Amino acid sequence: MVKQKITSFIIMFALSLNLFSCSNENETIEIFFQKGISPKSMAVKLKEADLIQSTGVFVAIVKLFGWSKELKAGRYEFNKKDGILKILKKIKNGQSLNVKITIPEGFDIDKIGKLLEDKYIGSRIVFVETAKKQNMEGFLLPETYFIDPAATEKDIIKIMNDEFNKFWTKKLEIRAEELNMTKKDIITLASIVEKEAVSANERPVIAGIFYNRLAKKMRLESCSTVLYAMGINKERLTFDDLKFNSPYNTYKHAGLPPGPICNPGKETIMSVLFPKKTSYLYFVSKGDGTHLFATTLNEHVSQKNDTKKMIKKAKNEKKKSLS
Repeated sequence: MVKQKITSFIIMFALSLNLFSCSNENETIEIFFQKGISPKSMAVKLKEADLIQSTGVFVAIVKLFGWSKELKAGRYEFNKKDGILKILKKIKNGQSLNVKITIPEGFDIDKIGKLLEDKYIGSRIVFVETAKKQNMEGFLLPETYFIDPAATEKDIIKIMNDEFNKFWTKKLEIRAEELNMTKKDIITLASIVEKEAVSANERPVIAGIFYNRLAKKMRLESCSTVLYAMGINKERLTFDDLKFNSPYNTYKHAGLPPGPICNPGKETIMSVLFPKKTSYLYFVSKGDGTHLFATTLNEHVSQKNDTKKMIKKAKNEKKKSLS
């Protein structure tokens, strides 16, 4: 008890004199504290950045004021001229910098969860479980967000879904009705187009092709839906892959899959709402991000054979240039 009182007196006296300011340099340093970090680990990071002189004193002050459970995770900006008490108060009050995160178009909830986890914001598993329970696949708008590092997975899902709801206006709802499509139908089809079309110019064309196939009761036959069903990512599917048993497999089942396979961007959603009218029913990748389009099956088969030769020739030429 006496030892504790002496320690408290020394700490308070030193703080009053600001003896724990590490430097007079006007240098700003950014430090990130992940969720669940202990005061001791915080102190180590601060010491390594030359922001405090003693990890022991830092931990002792935290214990003295009973702040062990009040220090908040986040990305903070400190100045070397700050005293230890100013640094601690900033962490306790959660005066952190928001983390900039860009969600690419076409990311599914699993990839979004991994991206957030890589940025030390939440858990991928918790994010995925929460988003799936809320049926959020497709409705988390790809954008650049500035997120509080202390935000929960549920908070982040709400932020992204709110952004989607701002984009999905009454005007777009009416346009979907004109196409005899629900909002979910539009987003489901847009998610497939997002995965199939690389070139922005081709998105309305490919969207139009899928509409044509739906109108003729033809299967969509999108490789992307099979990959989503299988939960894998690879360049080419085998014939066995195309037989994969899932309602998402559009090679086996006609019509749209049960729901979106990723989160499409605004432009892709607009291309599905305003598709280009053509007579095309087929498309095949040229291997460079663009496609060849065909109206008949014979034309499509011929194009597939031609593109296979082109891709094979390009690969051989690349091998020769590297050898």
